[in-house]
Amino acid sequence: MNAKLFVAVALGLMTGLLAGCAGSRDPGTAAADHSAAISQIASKKSQKGALLLIRMVDANLTGDHYCSGHIRLRRIDNGKPDKNTAFEDIYSADRWLLPDEKKPKDMEATFLYRVANATSYARSFRPIAPGRYAITYAECQYGMSQYGGVTKLEAGGDQDFLFNYVSPLGGASTIIVGAGQIIDAGYIRLTGRRSNPAVVSSEASAAEREVMQEVLPELYTSIRFTKFGL
Repeated sequence: MNAKLFVAVALGLMTGLLAGCAGSRDPGTAAADHSAAISQIASKKSQKGALLLIRMVDANLTGDHYCSGHIRLRRIDNGKPDKNTAFEDIYSADRWLLPDEKKPKDMEATFLYRVANATSYARSFRPIAPGRYAITYAECQYGMSQYGGVTKLEAGGDQDFLFNYVSPLGGASTIIVGAGQIIDAGYIRLTGRRSNPAVVSSEASAAEREVMQEVLPELYTSIRFTKFGL
């Protein structure tokens, strides 16, 4: 580990520790934020009729990483994506636990844990119209250029360019969204080459579900936990 990276990590850890020592939030403020988040989720669901949450993740030699990006969904018509109807761009959730992470005792997000709360879940559930969809494009990236570079992943050709093409990604790239549903579609990984990509999916981990149950108890039983399929 070089000196610059060591200093950055040390400062980050200190910041996290200081944040943890600052004490819990004011109960009144926390209650108001929670109420606002519940209202926001209900409002977003009414926009298109359903909600969808995804988490994009990638792995390298050091393990799993949060991969910030989005997927493009198109309705399936007669067995293939309909390129003549509007697409749905769904962005990866704001904060969440990686598949193998445990639920921390301290639920406040820190340098070490990107733990979700009601407000971040409200941002992360994206409005979507009911229907059957296929992923036709996906992109995400992680890392910092000053600490070894940025890893960027892209899959599919359904982009906003002249020579784009609409085709479903291979693997687990389809999902059915029912009317009125609030869907947690778990984790999405991109594999293969850009010319022949595939999606590997898995449901939200037990730890992530525990977090959601704790911070959204009113909605938890209404959430459909699933994953993208073949």
